[in-house]
Amino acid sequence: MAMARDGSALPRLTSFSTRDAPHGDEIDYWRQARREAYVSVRTDPVGSAFGGDITLGDYADFRLSTKRARPEEVRRSACDIAQGREDEDYLYLVFQQSGDLLVEQAGRRTLAGPGSLVIYDSAEPFHLIARDYYEQVVLELPADDAFSLAGVNRSDDLLARTFDCGGASGAVAAFFVHLAQRQDGDRLGAHHLESQATALGASLIGLLASGRCALPESLRRTEALAYMRKHLADPDLDAEAIAGGLHLSRRTLFRLFEGTGESVMARLRSLRLERARLMLRTQPGKQVSTIALETGFSSSVHFYRAFRTVTGMTPSEYREAGVAGGAASPVVPDLET
Repeated sequence: MAMARDGSALPRLTSFSTRDAPHGDEIDYWRQARREAYVSVRTDPVGSAFGGDITLGDYADFRLSTKRARPEEVRRSACDIAQGREDEDYLYLVFQQSGDLLVEQAGRRTLAGPGSLVIYDSAEPFHLIARDYYEQVVLELPADDAFSLAGVNRSDDLLARTFDCGGASGAVAAFFVHLAQRQDGDRLGAHHLESQATALGASLIGLLASGRCALPESLRRTEALAYMRKHLADPDLDAEAIAGGLHLSRRTLFRLFEGTGESVMARLRSLRLERARLMLRTQPGKQVSTIALETGFSSSVHFYRAFRTVTGMTPSEYREAGVAGGAASPVVPDLET
């Protein structure tokens, strides 16, 4: 083990590369490398020409690595967690450098692109998908220690969300990216930065957590309504899709609409019918079946039934009443926040 002049240990560097594996054993080699560098997972590389490499720096209070690989799919199940040999839980802060990474955890799904940060936790099942070649820097922190140093209660609120690396968090991200890229060639310098790195990792958790907590529920609900309006035409839009699009858990999304008089799905239906009423009055030449599709109803029958339940008229009767009245009814803007 290499030592500094004061007798303390320098970070231990380990490299893994499928180029070092016997021909035909690249995938098995990679599966073992991932388990040694991170936690126990099930890895399924996509395609026969798979390749990847990891350079891992092992420090006293964290681990920092660079990883490059061709497409792969990674899962960690509840069974993997139960059978794992890890003696504690870890947070993985992934600074995506190139390619996209789809992360699923805690009931959320997010896509992290180049220049962004995403977090997942070894204590909960997760699913990672990279469809193309990717590069990333990965910071591993003991989960309980990281939250404790950050002064934040441990929760899943930061997991499977995409964060832009800008502002103060961007400066911290840049520190870890540069440290990871240079630790192999300057272990003594990396060692001198070790204590600052531990504090910065906790500070980053605190920054991200405060950013999430600072957003008022009223503003989050406004964002949810805007998202719902934008995607009204999608017949598959449901609570899970809305929560995923907003990087919220389903539980948080449901809580945003508590006390408003409507559930999430009831509000979605109201928005669809509101859009349909406007289209019926202002687009007299458009077929009712087309309006049904463009407002996200799965079928004309479903649309007719929902419309009549709310208005007491069929869509055609509503349109005719508007024509007979000589003017469209005013559209009342949604002021709910």
